[in-house]
This record gives sequence, structure tokens and C-alpha cells, in this order.
Amino acid sequence: MNLYKRLLILICFGISSFSYGQIRFSETIQTSKTATNTEASLFFIDFWATWCKPCVYASEYLGVLQKQYPDRFYVVSLSEENPDVVKRFLKKHPTDLAVSIDYKGETFKANNTRTLPYGLLINANGTVLWKGSPTDFKKTDLERYLRQNTKIKEVNKVLKVQKIKEEVFKADYMPSDDFEIKQLKNETFETLVSSSRGDYIVYKGDLKSIIAKEKKILQSQVQIAPTLNKTYEVYIKKGSNGLFPILEELKLDIFHSEIQGEVLMLDISNMIYWDTHQIDWGENTAEYLIDDTQIQADNVTFEDVMFQLASVLNLPIATKGAEADLDKHDWQIHHRFYNLMQTNLEDAYGIKATKEKGRFKTYMIRKKTP
Repeated sequence: MNLYKRLLILICFGISSFSYGQIRFSETIQTSKTATNTEASLFFIDFWATWCKPCVYASEYLGVLQKQYPDRFYVVSLSEENPDVVKRFLKKHPTDLAVSIDYKGETFKANNTRTLPYGLLINANGTVLWKGSPTDFKKTDLERYLRQNTKIKEVNKVLKVQKIKEEVFKADYMPSDDFEIKQLKNETFETLVSSSRGDYIVYKGDLKSIIAKEKKILQSQVQIAPTLNKTYEVYIKKGSNGLFPILEELKLDIFHSEIQGEVLMLDISNMIYWDTHQIDWGENTAEYLIDDTQIQADNVTFEDVMFQLASVLNLPIATKGAEADLDKHDWQIHHRFYNLMQTNLEDAYGIKATKEKGRFKTYMIRKKTP
């Protein structure tokens, strides 16, 4: 591991804790088969999904920690998927960890969980001590937190199950066409919810965030009247572009212009691409693992990974010097500290990055004229 990555991990572990509260689930699929007590000092919430291969690796890693510390440490893997989907998955991929469902999404939303895998460590008081990618949580950190947090509490008092009606658990809906959109009249989302369901990408959110996602640009680059910016659920067949079907279905036009402003300018004239063997999470898995310090991507184009980088930086990205290829590659890009990001991009990929004034596109969404 590079020196700067070690330093970043140490810095992240030094982040101050803050008050949280009781963790609520909607159903327990199984209790821990490894933890020896029904009470603990530390509780690790492992946010995951059955379709996310990096999540499975992260859970396996946490399973090792749970076996090494079965006494005062309790790990629970939490999914917001349909319970039946999780149960079927566990039959093929059993785990000794506790597994619970957050079917209402309350805990996911409370922690602003946008990317998976993700985890947080809390003590018996419900105070968040650590958060980030589970594989960055090391044995030495666990030992340190155990020394600092000696109070113990019953698991079921910290990880509270609140049953919801059985009829809520309906089979996952699957569309019959390659594209489908429907308005959600009584739901709002602070951020775009993006998930994978079979052969489809599913979006839930306002139209502005959905269009930004499909165009691979920042939401600030999309202008749309509040009367048009309604909330939708959209199903898009994987491998297809959903932008034009969305515009056609809603009878909208899109216009673009260029404006001047601060951008992250990338000189890619001497770019060196990684191949697709640097990271391998297997078939039909999540493409990204994004945590507080870095973006990892398995078989992703330059355009796609730059969209993720622009999103975490909240800064438009422009390129010069050459045209990026359209092939898929593996990526590992630091984003937390600007100077280290510059060094990482140049050392790993030959990309020179500078913040400067540049031109980037903005898009106006309007209703079609009759």
C-alpha cells in the first residue's frame, strides 16, 4: 500500500465521533452464529446488497473479525432489499454474521448511504465512532475502540427491530419493456436512489437528478423549471441510454450551451490506461466502490469514472490534449485531498490535473412546443 494511502487511513480514523442514536431494522433474517453473547460494547452495521460483489467480499472480511472477537463485538449485515431476495441469496451464500432488513430504508437514509459497501461502528450509547468502507476497518482499530469503549448493552436494545405488516413484502416489480417511467406523487428523495434489479437500472428521484445521472454531469449543469422537476421511478435496460426515452415520454426538449467557470482540467495527452485485470469483482456486480478517500472501479470507461470523480468533488471536469478511448478499464483514484489526487492521477495514469477557468456544458430542459 502506498504511503499516502496509509496516511489517509490514519487520518480517517482520527475523525471525531458524533451522536447518533438507536439503529432500527424492520426484520431480522438471522442472528449471529459467531458472537458468543447477547450483549456487546461495539456494534458494526454492514450496509450491503445481494447484487453487490464488493459487499460480499466486505462481509466475508467482517466475518473474520467477528470470529476473532466474538465476545464484545457484534456485526450485523443490513440490506434494504426484499427479505425473500435476501433469504434466497443466503441459501446459496451462507454467512455466520447476523443479517437484518431495513425494508423501509430508514437506517440507509439516516446515514445518507449512497454507495456500497459501507459500514459504521457504534458503541453502546449509539455514538458513531467510525464510518467508511468495511475493508478499511482494521483489527488494530477494533482493538483500540474496544479498549476505549467498555460499556456493554443488550444487542436488541441497540439494534431495535420494528415489525411492519407482512403485506408490505411484495415481489420485486419487473417491467415488460426495455424502458419504463412512472411518476411518484407522494414520495420525495433528497438524493437520487440508484439500484440494480435483474437486467435493469432503477432510478428513484427528481427528474433533474435522473437526467444528470444519464448525461453523466453534475446536477448544477441541468436547468429545469420546478413545475417540470417531478419525482419519478425509472427502469432502464442495462446497456441502453435512458435519456431520450425519458424526454420523449414526458414530451420534453433538451438544449445545451457552454459557460465559463472553474473546472478540474485533465491533460490526458500522455495518459496511461490500466488494463481490466487490476481489480476483479466478478460478473454482474457493482462497478464502483466509493468511500471517503477513493474511487475504485472494475471495468469502467474513462467517461464513467470521471463522472464519479466530478460528483464527489462537485466540480465539472474538462479534458485537453487528446481524446479518451471508449474502452473499459480498472481504476483506483484518490479524491479526499487535492494534492494527493494530483499525484495519484499523474503517477498511476499520466494525467495532469489542475483547477482552472474553463468551459463546460449546461443543459436546459423545456416542455416541447405544440
